[in-house]
Amino acid sequence: MNDNIKGIPYSTAEFDKDGKLLTPARVPAGTTDLIVISHGWNNDRNEAEELYQKLFVNFVDVTANDAAIKQRKIAIIGVIWPSKKFNELMTQPPTDSKVAGGAASAGEVVDKAALEAAMRAAIDRVAPLFDDAGDDARVATLRKLIPKLADDTEAQQIFVKTLRALLDPDGSKASEEPKEDAAAIFFRGAADVVFKNATQAPTLSSTPTADSDNPAEGIGGAAGIGSFFSGVANAVTNLLNLTTYFEMKQRAGAVGKNGLAPLIDHLAGQVERIHLVGHSFGARVVTAAAANSTTHKLHSMSLLQAAFSHNGFSQKRNGFFRSVVKSKRLAGPILVTHTRNDTAVGLAYPAASRISRDNAARFGDADDEFGGLGSNGAQQMEEGEVFPDTKELLPIAQPYQWQPGKFHNLESSRFIKDPSGGDAHGWVFVPEVAWAISRAIVS
Repeated sequence: MNDNIKGIPYSTAEFDKDGKLLTPARVPAGTTDLIVISHGWNNDRNEAEELYQKLFVNFVDVTANDAAIKQRKIAIIGVIWPSKKFNELMTQPPTDSKVAGGAASAGEVVDKAALEAAMRAAIDRVAPLFDDAGDDARVATLRKLIPKLADDTEAQQIFVKTLRALLDPDGSKASEEPKEDAAAIFFRGAADVVFKNATQAPTLSSTPTADSDNPAEGIGGAAGIGSFFSGVANAVTNLLNLTTYFEMKQRAGAVGKNGLAPLIDHLAGQVERIHLVGHSFGARVVTAAAANSTTHKLHSMSLLQAAFSHNGFSQKRNGFFRSVVKSKRLAGPILVTHTRNDTAVGLAYPAASRISRDNAARFGDADDEFGGLGSNGAQQMEEGEVFPDTKELLPIAQPYQWQPGKFHNLESSRFIKDPSGGDAHGWVFVPEVAWAISRAIVS
């Protein structure tokens, strides 16, 4: 990509999976406002930079005649982190009941060879994520267990424990896992129960807009949790997808805490104000950065279809990012776009939590313990922490009423939507989102 986006200086800050800065970012002299934006975990580098390009081209267009923006000198840093391209990793179990691990009807014969081949393919797609010492042996163990998984409880337990070891070889990470998505259950629950629960299908109480008769279709392609089919193939595929989900979540947190937070602190002396923007799991990256940075120059934060818990900032729910609120890390407004058009967050995010219990009656909505921020906005907040008078994404040129340091849950279904009727998770580059970000910058 060029070193500017339609005239706004642009550079990248690339990090490895542990948050080590690989490429330095550039901030032009005289910059007043630095925008730092992070992509999610289903984007490769090209897709991430395409998102940045689309969003900020729209930003320039919608603010072309805006006097307040013209008084600022803005620069953009695009975060690049190793999230891997989603569709190179994820897979779903075959839908044909003869090979999907479901019970065969009278006269049908389950094709065990096809079933095992599908499960091995799922392992092969996840394996490239893990390249630390001992990971090759762990992946080999997963492959060897495949023929035994249909009817061997001990093999099922070893399968779950091996996945845990891929994510957390020494057990140090599991102790730090928040309760927001049942990660503690995944890491420390009874392995046989985790395997069994991974075969269960959720009960959906409300369904985002989708161009399908099956509300679960397309979940895997959007966020990596995968559709829920019955049987052992379903359990294997969903557990592997969950393993990828937890790995990406850990990486997002590490990049934000270990990499982006120090970078922001380093650059703070060169600018007047810093604005954080994160999409999907990139919202976790920038929120972790806000929680762990020390600069007092953080002004606004825009969380676009965030793929973490809607209770993440809650005091009563001991939200993992409560310190952002408690320590008043943002001097300006905090924007949270949310829409049930987003099947990735609305369905797939809480699906990660179903390994902890039986089906929930209210799957993914505001009353669901495991609902997503990008689906419902910030929930379970204290009185006065969410500004009630600004509660939807507005058309271009309409004024916003912001409150400094407050959350603004912006219901965004009018504008964050896929014109074809599909999953809207990635449609955060639209002009109306760019306009809202611009209003937060000049607030």
